[in-house]
Amino acid sequence: WGLIMRTLKQNDYKLFEQIASLSQGTLMQTMYSFLKKQYNEVVGTKDYIYAAGDIPIALVAHLDTVFKMPPTNIYYDERKNVMWSPEGLGADDRAGVFAIIKIIRAGYKPHIIFTTDEEKGALGATMLIHQVPQPFADMKYIIQLDRRGTSDCVFYNCANEAFIEYVEKFGFIENFGSFSDISEICPAWKVAGVNLSVGYEDEHSVSETLHITPLLTTIDRVINMLKDAENAPSFKYIPGFSYAYGWGKAYKDAWLEDDTLRCVKCKQLFSEYELFPVKCVDGKTRFYCPDCMTDIVWCEGCGQPYEPDAANPSKFCKDCQGGKKSCGTSNKSKVKLKV
Repeated sequence: WGLIMRTLKQNDYKLFEQIASLSQGTLMQTMYSFLKKQYNEVVGTKDYIYAAGDIPIALVAHLDTVFKMPPTNIYYDERKNVMWSPEGLGADDRAGVFAIIKIIRAGYKPHIIFTTDEEKGALGATMLIHQVPQPFADMKYIIQLDRRGTSDCVFYNCANEAFIEYVEKFGFIENFGSFSDISEICPAWKVAGVNLSVGYEDEHSVSETLHITPLLTTIDRVINMLKDAENAPSFKYIPGFSYAYGWGKAYKDAWLEDDTLRCVKCKQLFSEYELFPVKCVDGKTRFYCPDCMTDIVWCEGCGQPYEPDAANPSKFCKDCQGGKKSCGTSNKSKVKLKV
């Protein structure tokens, strides 16, 4: 993936195991109790929970999975750095719930939205927008953490080009998608939103696998976005063409074919998990295969690969040089999640 290998610590493994093993109803109660301890304003119904934070960005995850029962056997292969369950892991979207807990535990308090029954057609999100006008007066944009893969950013029908360029600066690459909660929320509240990769693949099947490195990397990237909240403008929802039935513009360089991507340099096809997302000199992020990484360097700030600029050589990528992002990892938390 072009990401530095990072494994789960024992307490994080136990946290994810706990989240994955709960039914939607029990997880709903658990997350409501968790948020009540962290936030002053929390609203919960049988369909959704939302909490008003002090960072003008909303994070969204859904609490249901496609499986009738939560898994009882969950495994973590530390060598391959993946999690799975023979009963279906449900990382879609328990990985998003895990990410939000980690972000809050790191000391950040963005607005939070948890929904129910996304897999049945975003039923919880639909109830939310019908019952609640935009609840966060200062919200600049929405991040949903409910996307497969490693570095995708998906905007659905939102055609705000400035917002797309802003999100890509944090190491994501635009792709297309069919549907998620923000497909309903963003047009109703007239605010731009993006769905970001949290590392799972083969979702909706018992073969689902959660890749840990992309999950932890996305958490850090979202924290960087939260740190930049004061500098970010408010991005409006601009309706446009849906990439659900066409190519995402940033993937034209990679030429998506049957879950394979084309290296931008040698033009050969590879699996997404074989390629490196590289920050290019023009500010875009593109895919490189391992053989074409010979001239690529690694930023000493954020640890991500980038194209060196011959006119301005540096050990840091342009983002870290310009101070646009904080490159530190999240702090440890003393908060305990209780069922």
